[in-house]
Amino acid sequence: MKSNDSKWEYRRIVGLIRKRVDNSSCNTKEIISYMKDNFNHDTMPHELERALLRCERIHKISEVEIDGATVSVWASEWDPNFAT
Repeated sequence: MKSNDSKWEYRRIVGLIRKRVDNSSCNTKEIISYMKDNFNHDTMPHELERALLRCERIHKISEVEIDGATVSVWASEWDPNFAT
């Protein structure tokens, strides 16, 4: 696969994951199963991370310092009926 083709495939996969997350509440296992069942794709951690950071339900709310390093704090908006 050419470099340009792999870049577009990566973007397509991230878009599919993001769409799944934005459409309804789900957990990581459900996302991985969805991608495997519907697209025969084994989701990689970096794909999942990129999709979650770009989805509409995840927001950066602040930054805190831990052991001298700045760490971002993220929150998600889920369906009020979503049980953890």
